Amino acid sequence: MLSALQILFVLPGTKLLADENPTVCEVCGETLPGRYWNYEGHACCSQQCVDKLRPKCAKCGRPINGQYIESEGKIYCSKKCFNSTLPRCEICGAHIESGYSITRHNYCDECMSNSPTCFSCGLPAKDPTELSDGRIVCSTCRRWSVYTDDAALEQYDRARRELETWTGLQLRTIPQLKLVNRTEMEELSGTIRKTDEPVTIRGLYSRQTMLVKRGIFGSWRKNEKQSTESVYIVNHLHEEIFRVAAVHELMHDMVHEHFPKLEDAPLWVHEGISQFAAAEYCRKKNYLDALDTIETSKDPDYGDGYRFFNDIAGFKGWNALKQWIEEVDVSSLPKKAPLE
Repeated sequence: MLSALQILFVLPGTKLLADENPTVCEVCGETLPGRYWNYEGHACCSQQCVDKLRPKCAKCGRPINGQYIESEGKIYCSKKCFNSTLPRCEICGAHIESGYSITRHNYCDECMSNSPTCFSCGLPAKDPTELSDGRIVCSTCRRWSVYTDDAALEQYDRARRELETWTGLQLRTIPQLKLVNRTEMEELSGTIRKTDEPVTIRGLYSRQTMLVKRGIFGSWRKNEKQSTESVYIVNHLHEEIFRVAAVHELMHDMVHEHFPKLEDAPLWVHEGISQFAAAEYCRKKNYLDALDTIETSKDPDYGDGYRFFNDIAGFKGWNALKQWIEEVDVSSLPKKAPLE
């Protein structure tokens, strides 16, 4: 919450005195006239010398005479000077006397309350556009949005390479990427089984397993399992947010391929690990808005799961997380992420 602390004060005035005790001006050293100025006990020969003793406005530098405003240890000669130091609202451009600060972004109360939220960045949308499925996207995210298959595959491949570099592991098979709109994502979230990994608002990882019988020269071999992996990501995400979502979803597949012992781990383990991977990517790229979304999530699986692994791994990153995976007894894990 942004709030501008404004405290109005009044400086003591000067007095024109006739006093035989002071003989020289305490500012310039000149001989005092018969009648001189007394400013807070200091004898001055002129108004100019008085002004040199007065506190100066932190904005314009002019001497302050009479009322002034104090905020955060600084003083200002007028409301105009004080307001000019306040951050501007990203929506309307006005100086913010009362509003909200979200990571690097500032909004006044009115714009924060009345602006629609961008589905991509999660911030109040400036110059919003409504997509055909009802989603709102801000002008920045619209400019850098991923909405074609070719663009999506390019960003998807970048996310994969970042994840493989971070873990030092290779994905043996790359899940098929599918761009979907909000309606399609909602339908998928209701049809894909819980055990195939859960849904986020931006992405979803699905692993469908089938039993296959193979015939050789008229005889049948035993049943074999075949898995089909897919990653669904909603279209029109800002390319940065798209890659963060892709890292999250691909981490699910990385866990499936390299750490099968976690197959039956609670949901918060899978989501917490994937969110930690996404957060590490955000830190590397300085994606502060996306990182804030991960760190402040109140979801018991995504948020609490992430915080559990962040406490374990911390600055040690992947090596500490891998060690936990290799040493954990899955059967002893609680159904909900420990809060401490």
